[in-house]
Amino acid sequence: MASMMQAQHEKRKFSKDSNTVPLNDPEPPPANDCLGLIKIFCDHKIFSVLLFVATPLGFVSHHLDWQPQYIFTWNFIAIIPLAWLIGKATEDVAAKVGETLGGLLNATFGNVVEMLVCVSGIRNGEIGVVQCTLLGSILSNLLLVMGCAFLAGGCFYAVQEYNQSGAAIQCSLMAMSVFAIGLPTIYTNVLHQEAEWAHMVQVSRWASVFLLSIYAAYLFFQLNTHADLFKDKDGDEEEEEQPDVSPCTAAVLLAATTVVTSFATDHLIEALETTVDTWKISKEFVGIIMLPIIGNAAEHYTAITVAVKNKMDLSLGVAAGSSCQMALLVTPFTILVGWWYGVDMTLNFHAFQLAVLYFAVFLVTTILGTGRCQVEGSMTLIGKTNWFQGYILLVTYFVLALIYFFEGSGHRDSLANLY
Repeated sequence: MASMMQAQHEKRKFSKDSNTVPLNDPEPPPANDCLGLIKIFCDHKIFSVLLFVATPLGFVSHHLDWQPQYIFTWNFIAIIPLAWLIGKATEDVAAKVGETLGGLLNATFGNVVEMLVCVSGIRNGEIGVVQCTLLGSILSNLLLVMGCAFLAGGCFYAVQEYNQSGAAIQCSLMAMSVFAIGLPTIYTNVLHQEAEWAHMVQVSRWASVFLLSIYAAYLFFQLNTHADLFKDKDGDEEEEEQPDVSPCTAAVLLAATTVVTSFATDHLIEALETTVDTWKISKEFVGIIMLPIIGNAAEHYTAITVAVKNKMDLSLGVAAGSSCQMALLVTPFTILVGWWYGVDMTLNFHAFQLAVLYFAVFLVTTILGTGRCQVEGSMTLIGKTNWFQGYILLVTYFVLALIYFFEGSGHRDSLANLY
């Protein structure tokens, strides 16, 4: 996606901009791929330490049959740097294949961790956790990431501006996703019959095909016909950064990291059942609050850093754009994976979860629709944000987290069982 690619470019520049490097003297790319890999790990020391410590311990804990809570914890931590490395490898591949194909790569592999978690959950029969992870990733981006970005940016700028036309498109897509999830959920809750359940499964599967078509059209709209709605106004003035490794090396790194991540997600999901009983927390809290963190940590960092640099179009492209990806790409993909495995994975997200999603989308749409004005001599609408709006989003997310944190761990206590 165009906004996501620009945001990744900004993230690459962030560490350089914080040092005293002349603006007209860009740092040359590494001489070879080995030096490039060393540079990647040295420039991101925290992620690198987590990668080389937590990932081996995650595999060791599984194969040596440690207690499930330790298996869960180490693999949970390991997926965070793995998700970062997947994003970095995708960025370097996309830098050399053109904007359109690069946008497709960023759209696909930008959510590969969530996809792997969902596939593992389906294979292990954890349908409730899968649905909560999908919902939690949407809510995390809409409330937590956007709230942090608005609050952090507002600490440096009293008012920040963004292209309201692009934000309106993303709000419309989120409203449509509420519609797509809401109808099967209401349909199931109104008609408690086996025959109607079978019909709803079929509706969910074929609706997912149409949702994927909408996402494909959205990519074409964003990357081709209306790319100007999603680009930062200063984005074309900056010099392009060179990737750290060649496309072939980046592709190998991407493939290897994806395979390792798939094993880590399998180990994590397998240890989930016993872990929630040991910790006395609900699966819904793990799915809605905890699991989205591991897949979105790098995106959270990107959205906040570009907001601090007053690039709100890019920040919204990460926050709202990632929510659209989860709703229109990952969710229907998960439904179709369930169809492949013969599992009744549906768009029935239960009444309480539907209400949470509806109120979150309503709140974000209200905030993004306020304070807009028209640029003089232009048809472009400009939206305005401030730190207080970010604080509102964060408090909303924390209230939601409290509800799921204090939810009982037993099956009867689960909010997901409300009809």
